[in-house]
Amino acid sequence: MKRIIITLVITCMVFVVFAAESVALLSASKGKVDLSRDAKAIKFQNGDLLKNNDELRTGGESFAAYKYIDGSSTIKVFSNSVVRITANRSGKSLSKKVVINKGSIFTNVKPKTGAFIVQTPTTVASVKGTGFLTKLNDKGDSFFIVTDGEVELKIMDSEEVKSVPAGNTAIIDELGNYEMRASTKEDTSSIEQAEIESSQTTEPKTIRIPVVDAAGRTKYIEITY
Repeated sequence: MKRIIITLVITCMVFVVFAAESVALLSASKGKVDLSRDAKAIKFQNGDLLKNNDELRTGGESFAAYKYIDGSSTIKVFSNSVVRITANRSGKSLSKKVVINKGSIFTNVKPKTGAFIVQTPTTVASVKGTGFLTKLNDKGDSFFIVTDGEVELKIMDSEEVKSVPAGNTAIIDELGNYEMRASTKEDTSSIEQAEIESSQTTEPKTIRIPVVDAAGRTKYIEITY
């Protein structure tokens, strides 16, 4: 019964969301997390809906997570990170992209749920049913640590395309040079540490849907499940 209620809630939410240009749900946050929309800071709570081109920033020892509204994927944003959330409708599904400008994210994507891209300053990663960590260091090097499935990488300067299977790590430096190697303990430990951070948060049991009244004021409908 609980699953049926959740499904009905999400189904109803999808229609509202598309009309309001919202594409994701903020499912968790801890520590210092900032949300900006159209270059303006936005007050938020866990359970709020996120719009196309929203930006999330996390501080030290902080964490955030969000889910795209089509149920296709969960994105975990770790400490000292900056990401931009984008999505566009493609038929009956969402075409999704995460732009990471700093820090690290873990991506878990269900198969056959529409296009999904993670983009760093040097590389575009295309995935279909994959778990992997994307990390951008201070030098501008991009790391893709694949734990499940396979990731296809396109190096933007050279337009080379590379495939990275599970158990491997790809590194693209700021000049576009490519290297792939078997994932090391250091690689996987960074995922484990990130997962420890995320396990210290709890997901909300309330979805907050914004509604603008006749006076132009934004109010929220809260659905608890």
